Amino acid sequence: MDGLVRMLIATLLPGSPAASPAALTCEEPYRVSRQEILQAMSAHGPYSLTSTTTSMLFGSEALLAIVRRRQRQAPGSTQFLLRHDDWFAAHLATAEVPYAEMSASARAGFEYRQDVLVDYGPAVVEEVLEGPAPITALDITMFSPDTGSAPAEFSYRDTMSVPEVDVFNHRVIRFKMLEYDDMLVFDQVTGISVRPIGFLSGLFAVLGKPDLKETRLAVSADHWQVVRGRVKVFPGISKSATATIEPDGRGHEGVPSDRADLGVLRERMRQPAELRYGPPSCQARSKMRRHGGAACRGVMGGAGMCAGE
Repeated sequence: MDGLVRMLIATLLPGSPAASPAALTCEEPYRVSRQEILQAMSAHGPYSLTSTTTSMLFGSEALLAIVRRRQRQAPGSTQFLLRHDDWFAAHLATAEVPYAEMSASARAGFEYRQDVLVDYGPAVVEEVLEGPAPITALDITMFSPDTGSAPAEFSYRDTMSVPEVDVFNHRVIRFKMLEYDDMLVFDQVTGISVRPIGFLSGLFAVLGKPDLKETRLAVSADHWQVVRGRVKVFPGISKSATATIEPDGRGHEGVPSDRADLGVLRERMRQPAELRYGPPSCQARSKMRRHGGAACRGVMGGAGMCAGE
């Protein structure tokens, strides 16, 4: 699964600070088949399937379609696994393009073997503190292998999309994906840093690589996207920016003056939404411990998350 904001932590067992990774035994998640992924992707909207700027919407729609299918077919299930090879093969078949024409982000997720664990049970959201309750809430863990010569971080520059972006992925990426009536929210993102090249680069002109923290996305009737992103540039300091993306993947800073409907979406996305989330599932903790190394420190609410809260 790829995107601008792909979207996006080692843990100890509660009460067992000395436990080793081998001591954590979890029920295996359902593995979604390639055919199921292909079916979920087939319902995509009329927008580019090979641009990083549109892939966040594409991936989100496919994930939600898989969740709804699983809720119908296996009501007691709350978790599934997406293998990188199955996801990429289905994406490639849906886009109907050669490998080289896929976005750099899609190819990087495949080449670095980035699998995805999705939790969608009622325990994802513990309490709504402000704003409406989401229709669907997903706890997502993306992870690459930690064996052999696999790097702890990989990066790519996507020159096929507008804007061009440098994206840096840690071995483990964690975020919450929230579906509302009028937008998608990607909250508490850890493990992704972004650096726009040209477009929005002035706003994010800081030393180092800003850490992506939250992205909000809304879609107009004619499939333009309004995206509002927030990055942490220094401890306690964040910056936000809004962009609009045409269906073909071309991006624009801000909202065009002749698109009042996009301005309405932008204002809606500024409404407060605050939730308290439940602790990671057994499988998510296992992936964080086995693949995340020292990433536990200082992320996702600090050491409390590493202790499983």
